[in-house]
Amino acid sequence: MTPRPLQWLKNRFVRDVATLQVASVVNQACQVLSTVSIALLLGARGQGLFVSAIALQALLHLMLNVGTVEGTAAQIAAAAARGNREKTAAWIAFVAKLSLILGVVLLIGGWLALPWVGERLLGDRRVGIWAAWLSVQPLLELPRGVAAVAFQGTRRMRLLAQLENAHQVLRLFLVVTGAIVTGSARGAVLGQILAGAMASIVALELFRQARRDGGYPLPGLREVLGRMPGVELRRGVRLVLRLAVLKNAYSLFTGVIPRLAIGAAADVSWVSYFHIAQRILSVPISLLQGVSRTMLPAMGELAGLKERRRLRGLFLRTTLISGGGVTGALLFVLPLIPFLVRWLLPDDYAAPVFHFSCILALGYIPQAFAVALLPFVIVTNQIRAWYLLSFIGAVILLPISVWLVLALPRTGAAWSVSLYHSWVLVLLGYTLWFLAPSRWEGRVWTPAPPPGTE
Repeated sequence: MTPRPLQWLKNRFVRDVATLQVASVVNQACQVLSTVSIALLLGARGQGLFVSAIALQALLHLMLNVGTVEGTAAQIAAAAARGNREKTAAWIAFVAKLSLILGVVLLIGGWLALPWVGERLLGDRRVGIWAAWLSVQPLLELPRGVAAVAFQGTRRMRLLAQLENAHQVLRLFLVVTGAIVTGSARGAVLGQILAGAMASIVALELFRQARRDGGYPLPGLREVLGRMPGVELRRGVRLVLRLAVLKNAYSLFTGVIPRLAIGAAADVSWVSYFHIAQRILSVPISLLQGVSRTMLPAMGELAGLKERRRLRGLFLRTTLISGGGVTGALLFVLPLIPFLVRWLLPDDYAAPVFHFSCILALGYIPQAFAVALLPFVIVTNQIRAWYLLSFIGAVILLPISVWLVLALPRTGAAWSVSLYHSWVLVLLGYTLWFLAPSRWEGRVWTPAPPPGTE
């Protein structure tokens, strides 16, 4: 008889989660090492400048981004479940074309606007110039982004994990090397840009491997380029744009805007403390990454096959198991943070980093139970309800967040992040109401037609 753990490994969903989870551990280790190294090499202010430059570029990027990854990966997964290679190729070409156009717009907008914004918002034109340099990243990383969506949609999680690990290892080495060579945040920024370019070279090689692995057939590079002129962006954007507002708002209000608000209201050194606290807490939160990355294509396949009961059961099991496990990990890690920070960094980091960590943990615990929310919203056509609840949350929380930043310049942004995370309890409540057997009509998302030539 096969041992029970080995029986679990025969389940494709479990294998995919395990693969991405191992990769997530490697990614988190690289990010933590990078954070600690930059703090030691550049100090709190130098690291704060580096993080602020990344946040400033991300602000413009998220304002222009239309959310191609989640929506397109789900479409590719549904097409693959039906064996429809034409739709798969069309959606991959759609991602490539849209990413190219947005990359060019971001590059032009970054060079024109970010130096001025950096000087006006943070009082340091250098941060804006470095952010403008970073605006070239979406173009340099275009092959990596397209390959990642294709791997996720066709559930080639091993290749996806290899690609992400390669990117993080390259980033760790080149960012730290750049900081050592120049002695400033400028070198770290240049290292980040070079890492993205080299990761795209790795992505092209892995994509060629994927076409020879005997799995679901992927289009070749020549086919993707040939389809791009005929791709109708309008049809595809209508689908993914609905997700962009929600995803981008989440990234802005929990990662980008808080860093910029702290830098403007307090000092860039406190941006460094906030960044380190988020990075430490991201280690237990990373336990969700393997699950969340697998949920979207898994649910997309179940939706494509009209397996309503299995889809509902997958959501409930995943929410309870992953949420409970991550909550336990957060509660275990939190009291160890002061000792960990004193061991790795100068003593003056310990108190502010621990303070930020305690505040952020209040929001991260409810967020731990949200791993399956967005995939479920996509496949059950509940985006309108999600919009309504999110709008209500914004009306309530945004005025409170502004008041917190003004009243508490150093920690108000962290309190606003926790409030934003906690709103997920309202969304979970609605989802559980929707899932009740007496109410749920079993309306499952229908894959959209590919954005190809009519």
